[in-house]
Amino acid sequence: MTAHLDPTLPSGYVIDAARRFDPDPVIGRALTLTPGVRIGVEEIGWGWTVNTVFADGLLNGRQKQVRVADLGDAPATRVAVHGSGIVLHLEALAATGVTVTPAGADWADITAPGTSKATALERLRARMGVPPEATVAVGDGMNDLDMLRWAGRSYAMGHAPTVVQAVADEVTGTIQEHGAVAVLRSLLPVDIGTAPMSHLAAQLAIATHTAPGHAVVVRVRHGSRADLTHCEVWTLQGDTWERHAPVPAGTGATMRNVEAAAREANLVYPRGDEGRRRAHWRTSVPNIGPAAFELPLSR
Repeated sequence: MTAHLDPTLPSGYVIDAARRFDPDPVIGRALTLTPGVRIGVEEIGWGWTVNTVFADGLLNGRQKQVRVADLGDAPATRVAVHGSGIVLHLEALAATGVTVTPAGADWADITAPGTSKATALERLRARMGVPPEATVAVGDGMNDLDMLRWAGRSYAMGHAPTVVQAVADEVTGTIQEHGAVAVLRSLLPVDIGTAPMSHLAAQLAIATHTAPGHAVVVRVRHGSRADLTHCEVWTLQGDTWERHAPVPAGTGATMRNVEAAAREANLVYPRGDEGRRRAHWRTSVPNIGPAAFELPLSR
């Protein structure tokens, strides 16, 4: 399942895509294989319907106990199976036509056939036009294996099981060692991150340096006051302008703050003639609403 964040909605998001399957066959198989097994069927945005309540901390969200017969009365995105030694029955569960991912000796996650983090990421990669070689993944669990194989560069966390580390291209530090931070730093251009920089300057620098197109602009919008309500970096790919990255630190800033941050990040933008060195912001930007302006940036 993938979701698109939308702060204007009460939930804060909208479901972009969800792969569903009939959970009845695998639920029946699990109940025959492991007496007393706990079954949870995900209800998106709410929690889980369960045959027996799971212990605190095992499931995210609320739980509603129902009869076994009612667990599979609708297509599901995910089923959690928790029972002693369930890992011994993975093949039998998968034989019902689902994807089975173990998470320890007593836990298995069930999803639709051919579903993994890799399938979701590939869908997003293709939509966003990211080259396969520009993909990076960091993982530490069995449910990350397909994703690590998929990525152009893959890293296993230092605390990950041996089988996960064996699949990855490299191994980074543990959670305690902030291993994921080391990976993120390795993605930055060499001249970014070495000198202290404001959050706004750093976000502009990273977004501009990583933009795939042949032209880059920072687009801003404000309401009734000078404070900005939106700040984003867009890139020209072919003949189409595409949104590349948000610049969260720009929210609440001003256009002059953006100019100062661009200079701090050693980014070049068009200015006026001698004696009038103000930035040349362009108006009437399409597709992003009124009170919108854009400033071309170059590295």
